[in-house]
Amino acid sequence: MDWDILEELSNIYGDSFYLLDSQRFERNYDEFLKAFRDIYPKTFIAYSYKTNYTPKLCALIDRKGGYAEVVSEMEFDLAAKLGVPIQKIIFNGPYKSKKAIKKCLLGGGIVNLDSFYEIDIVEKIAQDNPEINMSIGIRCNFDVGSSMPSRFGFDIDGKDFYRTFGRLKNIDNVVIKGLHCHFPNRDLESFIVRVDKMLRLSEKLFSLPPEFIDIGGGFCGKMSEFLKKQFKYRVPNYQEYAEAIGTKFREFYKHLDESEKPKLLLEPGTALVADTMKFVVKVIDIKAIRNKIIATVSGSKYNVIPTSADGINLPITVYQKPENDRHYEEYDSIDIAGYTCMENDYLYRGYKGSLKRGDYIVFDNVGSYSIVLKPPFILPNCPIIEYNPKKKSYEIIKRKEENEDIFRTFNFKCEGEN
Repeated sequence: MDWDILEELSNIYGDSFYLLDSQRFERNYDEFLKAFRDIYPKTFIAYSYKTNYTPKLCALIDRKGGYAEVVSEMEFDLAAKLGVPIQKIIFNGPYKSKKAIKKCLLGGGIVNLDSFYEIDIVEKIAQDNPEINMSIGIRCNFDVGSSMPSRFGFDIDGKDFYRTFGRLKNIDNVVIKGLHCHFPNRDLESFIVRVDKMLRLSEKLFSLPPEFIDIGGGFCGKMSEFLKKQFKYRVPNYQEYAEAIGTKFREFYKHLDESEKPKLLLEPGTALVADTMKFVVKVIDIKAIRNKIIATVSGSKYNVIPTSADGINLPITVYQKPENDRHYEEYDSIDIAGYTCMENDYLYRGYKGSLKRGDYIVFDNVGSYSIVLKPPFILPNCPIIEYNPKKKSYEIIKRKEENEDIFRTFNFKCEGEN
């Protein structure tokens, strides 16, 4: 990658764009799965669509035999459109419409129930379709030592949990296939707690091991040392997650034949996709305001930084405009600001080095929650391009949004206008 290539892409696609590396995504999938299967062979990946639902990536997961983990009817329909068998769709999330639940259950998918209203829906669907056996899981909530309790699932220590389990068990054509949990914590210690509690709970609820135990997502992805140092906890790698989780499953079920063991389901998103995308912006201007140096660029923090990661500086690379080579000034601290009118729109704080108008800045590790959280604020979203350096070819993964894409859902007729 160099300035000339970025300038060529900019002339075609605009001053800001994402670069996707789908081959890296595939390698991440293979490495993550292998780390677990080397310890507990009956492990399967259900890719978290919400993290980055680029269709090319979701289709790749399906081709490799993975599951689709969806949390909305929109994502369910995307998986179906991509040809993912409904039996390979895991439907999570706190809000599921009756229509979406019905589609999944009648098609043979797994619905992990999160709330009491869903039980009422499942009972009605089962009653109306007595000839069809339906598969569900139960989302479990418990203490993992976090200062902020999760809001998802049923509290396993609550008075209604076992009554709820019994109620579902008594529906003739509904089978409780397994248990599910999900927490935002990414550190190894919290995963150890969730695995221990899920294994003990499954033993308490089922006379034989369930078909699956799904411990959810929240795994860290690959990142540079520069990025790791900004987190308050030690960032685990794939192998460390696998050893902590897979070993516990292997030991807990070592007395069983392989066919009798439950599937270990994992729902990685960030772990697979974070380092597969970069974001390219152009430096529009540099100015001094009192004692602060600010560079304005053609992108926004909303393009790169999830709301939960404010204060994090992503790794960046500056590609200098060739004609600028002899005219550079070294800065001790530049804040890189976005194109929006928000005072807090900063993509990077305190950059130290050379920078000039016309340079390109490439942000790494932007594949997670970037394109899915970017609002239609100030400007439409930019394109996603896959660049093949060997062939020097480009593929449009997502075209640049136009103004019309944003406004087509609005009613432009004034009140009373014919």
